[in-house]
Amino acid sequence: MVNERFIMLEYQNRLEVPQNYRFNLDDFYANNEEWENTLKKVKEKIPKLKKFQAQLNEEKKLETFLTDYIQCSSDIMDLYVYAMLNHDVDLDNEEYIAMLNKISSVNTDFEASTSFFEPEIVALSEIEYQKLVSGNSSLQKYKHWLDEIYEQKKHTLSEAEEKILCVLSETFTSYEKMSSTLINSDHNYGKIKMPNGATIEIAANNIGNLKKEKDGKIRKKANSQFGATIMQYQNTESALLHNYVKNSINVARLRNFESPWERKLKNIHISNEVFENLKSSAKENKKAWQNYYRLMKKTLGLKTLHNYDTLLEWNDSDTSYSIEEAEKIILEALKPLGKEYQEKLKKVFDHHYIDYCGYKGKVNGGYSCSTYTKDSRIVLTFKEKFSDILTIAHEAGHNVHHQFVNDVNPLWYRNTSTFVAEVASLTNEFLVNNYIAQHGKTTKEKLRGIEHTLKTFQNNFFGAIREGEIEQKMYEHVAAGNTITANFLNDLVEKSFKDYLGTIIKDDGYSKFSWVTRSHYYMNFYLYSYAVCVVVAGLIADKITKKEEGILEKYIAFLKCGSNMYPEEVYEKLGIDLKDPKVFESGINFFISQIKLYETIQKEGE
Repeated sequence: MVNERFIMLEYQNRLEVPQNYRFNLDDFYANNEEWENTLKKVKEKIPKLKKFQAQLNEEKKLETFLTDYIQCSSDIMDLYVYAMLNHDVDLDNEEYIAMLNKISSVNTDFEASTSFFEPEIVALSEIEYQKLVSGNSSLQKYKHWLDEIYEQKKHTLSEAEEKILCVLSETFTSYEKMSSTLINSDHNYGKIKMPNGATIEIAANNIGNLKKEKDGKIRKKANSQFGATIMQYQNTESALLHNYVKNSINVARLRNFESPWERKLKNIHISNEVFENLKSSAKENKKAWQNYYRLMKKTLGLKTLHNYDTLLEWNDSDTSYSIEEAEKIILEALKPLGKEYQEKLKKVFDHHYIDYCGYKGKVNGGYSCSTYTKDSRIVLTFKEKFSDILTIAHEAGHNVHHQFVNDVNPLWYRNTSTFVAEVASLTNEFLVNNYIAQHGKTTKEKLRGIEHTLKTFQNNFFGAIREGEIEQKMYEHVAAGNTITANFLNDLVEKSFKDYLGTIIKDDGYSKFSWVTRSHYYMNFYLYSYAVCVVVAGLIADKITKKEEGILEKYIAFLKCGSNMYPEEVYEKLGIDLKDPKVFESGINFFISQIKLYETIQKEGE
């Protein structure tokens, strides 16, 4: 039987959503008029930056330019995030579409007007650069940033070429936006009648929860209707993806990189050795992933495990949680992170940083987005399931991480590498799972915590690596002069599933279209970041739970690190060397131990 509160949260539009379940953006701008006024002021500042051209070899001029540049960049980020957040919760609202276009255009002007910046820095000789930056105390606070720019000497183009790229780059993000709009707003996936008689309109932001329904007929029908619709537009989606990949390759080559992957590695300052070890560990231990699905099949008592069954909750899938209950569980579960962390976590809930509810016309999935001056806002679709509690904990982890970073770092170092950021979110998930496993009143409750630890690890490690390899093959395919087609991607996905999982999961006919809804393919190899971070998060959460001496202090220090440190330096705060294959081996051993623990508690319950 479908829980009534599940239906209650199926709002038809944003106006139906209670105010306290929407995010509050008042500290960005009081209203859209203030946004427009700020945009106007930023547009007036941009031409003034152009006046510094050919003067950046002078200490005072460079310092003044950097001050104005950073402030203008920060203002643009605030403007963009405000427009993006409003757009993502109301995709059909033309006002926010227009605002996004306006700020994108202004950002293009900003980048074009300051396109001389990096070329002038890299044009300096080694002696000139060291004298300018190292020889002047007023520029020391910018040294790491300027050093990163100077390292790109080989990859920075002339001012004219940089300006052209800046202008063209405005169109590069359009492919992902078009794909998102098609999937989340334009497609009609039809309706489905639930066992209690209610009719639900299938959408990208509820298909996951429909595939968690106990009734197998509901899962199968929802999956087939969604898949059949996606299938109709696979050629359009593959064309969008091809153009994105082609543009990425062209830009990388223009900047004298062999490939976007080489560009990625140099930008994040992580050795390719780390990723080779990562992929090897997944391939060598794919039986552990297969054993996960065997355990799932056994626990659910299924003769055949279909692809549309893989999102099923293993224990008490009908259990529901209110938003208030979810917040309370998270606060209790994350108490081991200490008082300072708790204060920032409470701020997420008390200041209404989360937009909870779903409806057609709201972007699918969950994310957290911050700026240099504002705490992040979280967009998600809460369906009263335990997995939704984990989503809140995950995104709240990003929010608190950004709070720590913004508290102790200057504006220009308030970035975090994706290969660091996911540790903050995934550690929270593991701690919530562990809390449930320890405090569960029944065997099923305890198993639920371990179940989701397993789900989180397998999805973010094995799943992310599998799809990351697909992404790399896309780039290799296009680099060789080929075109990304729907058939190419369908074949790639099918072979990938068989390689990792064999015949454990029965193909439902739509699995091969999963690439269509994978927005991460528009995020420049972002998937691998999950795989690295989930291993570290598992190890850290385990140490925090066991109250290992000094680990909490190390972790908080880790969360406070800004972009003036490279990822591998940040990981040193935790005593972790990513080049050591044993790190990933330890992560897989943690996963295997959780499978065994699940089986042990399951037998005891029987």
